[in-house]
Amino acid sequence: MIFASFLFFSFLEYIAFIYFMLVLFRFDIKENLLKFAVFSVVLSFVSNTLQTESLRAISPVVQAGLMILFVAFFLRVHFFNSSIMVITGYVINFIVQWTISGLTLHFSGLEEIDPYTANAYIMQASSAFIMFILGVFTHRQNGGFSFISQSSRLVRSKIFVKSNRLFILFLSLSVVVIFFATILFVFSKNPPYLLVSIILILSLIALIFISIKRDGTNHG
Repeated sequence: MIFASFLFFSFLEYIAFIYFMLVLFRFDIKENLLKFAVFSVVLSFVSNTLQTESLRAISPVVQAGLMILFVAFFLRVHFFNSSIMVITGYVINFIVQWTISGLTLHFSGLEEIDPYTANAYIMQASSAFIMFILGVFTHRQNGGFSFISQSSRLVRSKIFVKSNRLFILFLSLSVVVIFFATILFVFSKNPPYLLVSIILILSLIALIFISIKRDGTNHG
């Protein structure tokens, strides 16, 4: 039962993450979601294996690597383009997860949230729900980025151009914020959960705002 619960809630997280990523970079949802759903099941098994083998620390790196490879394969995009898509999605996903963790730890008084527990499952479900809502909101606002072309396996998109400057700036700042949040949450004896969560929320709002205003009027 514990094993099945972990797989189910991990699947929800992955499929919500992929849905958001497809929306954010304007890829067809109906055409791609089913094959990524199968991949999400595989990733859930991988995540469970890494957890049980005490490899939790490297789990995000392994999963991100697999995600980049499969996005490049399924969406037929250049490896560099796939990396940009996955990294951007993971940055936003990490912001959501750390915000939920920070707020939960601040208001519950818990010192940590252990995997394979009811609290962990609630957090996973909450993370999946928020990522899905962000995806729906971005889509309805005609948001997203169009600088990565579909079926661009042999073409590396021009990411580092003037029109993407604001996106790159806030994405980089968000990575810095996540880094320091991780340091505080993991190593500090009394982490400022609420303050860090507020900063993360502001970072999230900025990134979503940029995705909507960046070239939303060109959404097809």
